[in-house]
Amino acid sequence: MELSGYKRCFSSSYDQFIVGNNVEANHIAQHVKYEKLVDVTRVDVSESEFFFFKEGALQIIYISNGIVASKLWRECKDLFDVDEPEKRVRSRAGKTSNQLIFAHQGVTVSMSQSDIDFIEIYPSCSLQEYLDGVYREPGLFIR
Repeated sequence: MELSGYKRCFSSSYDQFIVGNNVEANHIAQHVKYEKLVDVTRVDVSESEFFFFKEGALQIIYISNGIVASKLWRECKDLFDVDEPEKRVRSRAGKTSNQLIFAHQGVTVSMSQSDIDFIEIYPSCSLQEYLDGVYREPGLFIR
């Protein structure tokens, strides 16, 4: 799926999304959390695509597959200036990984050098809204 396809998912309600994607009950986890988002419902569309809903609305999409995430990152490079993130923060993916936040584009990417760890897709927001509502500073990495 392309970035625009993921973005269109935000216009679907939870019920529409479940029916439209033929999601089975064993692919749904309720009352989970994702970073600062609490009491959300996670829908596992694949082994690497996780959609988080709260009160019937999609909040964020987490994509961990290196191939899919890398393809999305290449697409982002064509759509907006990825050399100028709104902010660079530490990533929970590892000691050498950073998250590049493009909140106004609704995209955050975690990467170590040129390797993509994961991508988050969410509705466009301010940097402060993303930091206050989603991002959680990772703890110390112990070797």
